[in-house]
Formats: sequence, C-alpha cells, structure tokens
Amino acid sequence: MKYAQIFTDNRIRNATLVVLLICMSIAWLFDSDYWYNIAVLTVSVSFILHGVNDYIVGKNKIQGTGIILVSGLFTLYNLLRILFFK
Repeated sequence: MKYAQIFTDNRIRNATLVVLLICMSIAWLFDSDYWYNIAVLTVSVSFILHGVNDYIVGKNKIQGTGIILVSGLFTLYNLLRILFFK
C-alpha cells in the first residue's frame, strides 16, 4: 500500500482527536498539569503530521514545508514552555 492510501487527513485527525480526548479526560480527572502538557504536545505533533501529509500526498510542497516549519516552531515553543517556564 502507498502512503497516500494509509495516511489520510481524516485518519490523522481522528487518531489525534482520540488521543487528545483521552489525555484531556485523564488531565481533568486527576487535575494534572502533566497530562495537560501531553495534550498540548499531541496538538503540536498533529500539526506536524498534517504538514507532512500535505507535503507528501497533497503534492503542495511549499504549503507543506511552511506548515512543517511553523508547527515545528510551535512544538519547540511548547517544549521550552513546559521544561523551563513553569
């Protein structure tokens, strides 16, 4: 199978929404900052996956590269915020 047949926008969106729902439910249940941070990083990784999908499947290399770059910076910002700016 080809990448385009396996990884579609809907599958990426649904998988990350399920993980996000689980993380946010656990965070709400235990009132844990740790799980809230995992949920934020899940969103960051989701953005990167959508950028990779646009780059490979959408055949829109400029938009895919831009999304990957901005999403990578967003992820870096969140990691720095989590690790150093509590």
